[in-house]
Amino acid sequence: MKLTTYVIHLKRAVDRQKNVETLREHLPGLVKVLDAVDSQELSASDISSFYKKEIYRPHYPFTLRQSEIACFMSYRKAWQTLIDSGDEYCLIVEDDVLLNYQEFPRALDFVLNSACSDSYIRFPIKNRELVQSVIKCEAPITHFVPKVIGLGMVMQLVGRGAAKRLLEVSKFIDRPVDTLMQMTWVTKVYPSVVYPSGVTEISDELGGSTIGARKSFGETIYREIMRPIYRLKLWIYAKRTIID
Repeated sequence: MKLTTYVIHLKRAVDRQKNVETLREHLPGLVKVLDAVDSQELSASDISSFYKKEIYRPHYPFTLRQSEIACFMSYRKAWQTLIDSGDEYCLIVEDDVLLNYQEFPRALDFVLNSACSDSYIRFPIKNRELVQSVIKCEAPITHFVPKVIGLGMVMQLVGRGAAKRLLEVSKFIDRPVDTLMQMTWVTKVYPSVVYPSGVTEISDELGGSTIGARKSFGETIYREIMRPIYRLKLWIYAKRTIID
């Protein structure tokens, strides 16, 4: 089956344009650049009609930055583009990705045979996720279901069925896109991981993150306190949902 790859790229991020062209040359299948939603162009109405606090439990303890909202909108755009295309699945890639040209093709081929409409396969940049169950293993590559889904969206292979469910549960949002992906009891999408993925990211070399922003000392301390509390609540709620 054909594979289409969508590279999410913010037009004004000119420092990333050269890397986008490199990705277009080396990523598989038909490669299309998908214009990211620009946070600087969002109106107050755009934000209020999409971002609502405390939709899902456990409640997310931080107020979303405008750039995080735009990032989520960009992923919704990618999921909708997949559905509109009629394809069974696609590869979604951020514009600061760096490929290992030996490891990445092997990792992609390793999971393509099992890809389907329900697939959501992560290509993480680091091996941070513990294995819950192994789907397939041929050293050194393992395709597995993680105990806890890692953060970061750098690259994913997404099926149209998974994309449809994600669009349904994100008509309104209360947290970043990667944090929602951890809530499988809400999304009914169950991510798996392939590692080594052959994928790293070079945002620092390309002008830094387009999402992150400098935080005040007080905000930094608050986040350091609340982050582990939220993670604990997330773990408890996930266990409770599974038992129920």
